[in-house]
Amino acid sequence: IMIGDRDCWDKGYGADAVTTLVSYIFHQTNLKRIYLKTLDSNSRAQKCFQKCGFTPYGHMAKDGFSFVLMETHRKQWEKQQTKT
Repeated sequence: IMIGDRDCWDKGYGADAVTTLVSYIFHQTNLKRIYLKTLDSNSRAQKCFQKCGFTPYGHMAKDGFSFVLMETHRKQWEKQQTKT
């Protein structure tokens, strides 16, 4: 997810897009886990993903870049759905 227009930052659009995508995936598939990677230096993205229920679980380096690996699980998502 990339919000390029800085005037649109900090308005919740990224979190809304991620939350909608995660909900769609868990409603439409049998996946038990969704994982992603984001640049280690992109703390804004990491904060957004954490807000959407993703947790860091590792690091990796590829092609000279460092990444944070993050994941969320269906059971965790289902628990969150009962709270809202």
